[in-house]
Amino acid sequence: MLIKGRSTDYKYIGLQMLYNRLPKEHAMKSVINSKMLSTKAGIIGETVVEAIFEKYQFPFNYRVLHDVSLISNGKFQLDTLFISPYCAVILECKNIVGELSFENDPPCLTRKLQNGQKDTFESPKVQVDRNMYLLKEWLKERGIRIPVRGVIVFSSTKSKIIKPPNHTEVIYASSIPVLLRNLQTQKDYISVIQMDYLAEQIVRENQTYFPYPMCINWGIDPSDLITGVQCGECGRFGMVRIKRTWLCPACSYKEANAHVNAVKEWFMLIGDQLTNSECRRFLHIQQHQTVTRILQSMGLIIVGEGKATKYQMGEKMLSGHKNFYTDRKMFIRS
Repeated sequence: MLIKGRSTDYKYIGLQMLYNRLPKEHAMKSVINSKMLSTKAGIIGETVVEAIFEKYQFPFNYRVLHDVSLISNGKFQLDTLFISPYCAVILECKNIVGELSFENDPPCLTRKLQNGQKDTFESPKVQVDRNMYLLKEWLKERGIRIPVRGVIVFSSTKSKIIKPPNHTEVIYASSIPVLLRNLQTQKDYISVIQMDYLAEQIVRENQTYFPYPMCINWGIDPSDLITGVQCGECGRFGMVRIKRTWLCPACSYKEANAHVNAVKEWFMLIGDQLTNSECRRFLHIQQHQTVTRILQSMGLIIVGEGKATKYQMGEKMLSGHKNFYTDRKMFIRS
């Protein structure tokens, strides 16, 4: 039974926004693009695993939770958690193609492509081992004792394992049904009632991860960003405010609420609190009252009074508008 589906990947959305507002010549442009592509590949891999659980069922009671973020002795994130009366299985999803070797000293994953290119990644084995430890601690704190198993899952058979890791299972996504059907079922460690309680606790304590503001996290000076309101039709920056609407000088497209995405981007890229003057500079508006009306109309949290007034965007607003950026026509500029 599916208990929790996959969440919106705010990290990917943040990378899109950051890439979009960096000038072509910026030194971090290619780095952000590379990270954005690898994050997208990871999302695709997780989606493949998610689809398998939509297609297959198992001959015993179980609960499935995707994209779980919890706190024990540290924060930890589980791509997929499979809970049964017999054990809990962590599935760490990867979408890395090429010839792969798990190295031990130091722990890393090396990849060789057909063109001879070689890359090095953080070892998924290290991630699995850490997640197993922290999940066991999290369960112990709640009086639940059940075996925890960690498995590395590659979503594509184009991932050719040359050197597997020691003491950690590695499978392809297509083998997940076989793996889970073959679980040792001789002993029940928890009842169905306890299993439901556990799943409920996980959902209740799940921590949504917002990696903002992106400029601080990536060490980028906010003054390097392209400012202005972006046209939702042609993708150019610099829409002009005209009589309660926005006009694109390049393609003549008009949009009344074009400023909404720009204001949200400011919060996600630059800072937690926005002043009227900062907003005027970012939107390219000179009139103080115009910006006041814009900010007050967005339902932002207002802190302070008069010249000390600042605006904040709460977590509810972030999660409530999860598709505001990825649905736009021009979310990436080359």
